[in-house]
Amino acid sequence: MNSRAMTLSLFMAGVAVFFVMSSVSSIEDEAKKKFGDDVTVLVAKNDIKEMDSILDGMIEPRVVPRRFVEPSAIAFNTLVKEDSHDYAMETKRIIGNVAIVPIKKGEQLSLNKITEPSMRTGLAPQVSPGKRAISVNVDETSGVAKLIKPGDRVDIIAVIDPGNAVGGRDNKVAKTLFQDIVVLAVGRNITNNLARKIELDAITGKAKVRSLTEFDGFSSVTLEVDPNQAQLLAAITTSNMNRLVFTLRNNDDTDRTNLMSVRAVDALSDGLRIPAGGR
Repeated sequence: MNSRAMTLSLFMAGVAVFFVMSSVSSIEDEAKKKFGDDVTVLVAKNDIKEMDSILDGMIEPRVVPRRFVEPSAIAFNTLVKEDSHDYAMETKRIIGNVAIVPIKKGEQLSLNKITEPSMRTGLAPQVSPGKRAISVNVDETSGVAKLIKPGDRVDIIAVIDPGNAVGGRDNKVAKTLFQDIVVLAVGRNITNNLARKIELDAITGKAKVRSLTEFDGFSSVTLEVDPNQAQLLAAITTSNMNRLVFTLRNNDDTDRTNLMSVRAVDALSDGLRIPAGGR
């Protein structure tokens, strides 16, 4: 009796499993008809900010029904694994590109959300209409110890040699030329944070992007000025006898001060001041 009951129970269990599997298979078939076969897409592993460089650790594969693949999404026609050749080739094409819009965690990467570094991600779009970008050389002392960053605002002091040998160094004139000037870039570091260098990893051999945001090895600063100011800066910097010095100001401080030009001898008190041209 027990043997028969056991056999009957096993039979009934097998029938139940058969119907469950058939039902599941039927549901899967219906889902495939309705939503399409499963495919692999690339999604953001974490939030990606606008103008961030796309790195290998920022993306991952995800399986979704074909109907849920977004327009222009970076997708494979079949299921692929993360260690497959096809996946490696596709991600190699993506790494180093730039997000032109914020991409949320889990959001599919699409060709209309990323771009190669170009004029769209460069400096030109940041120059205000009617203004010009001009670069000038700086060093540790003239560039506020190279603590200037893109987006900062500076005053520009010109130390000019009038070309008169009388008085020597003391005859040089220092004049604040411009005030509250916007710094567009330091070296190749610009405000859209695309300052980067692509190099091969010594261990893995994979290409990696090194951010130069905190890089202080720059020797130039790019300023936003009007065309007349650009001409004046060009005229001053063509002479090795002249020098530009930057002073850093608070971004909320937009006041202009009327300053007179000075000479080194002006540091002496009125009673000890030596007139220009000698005693």
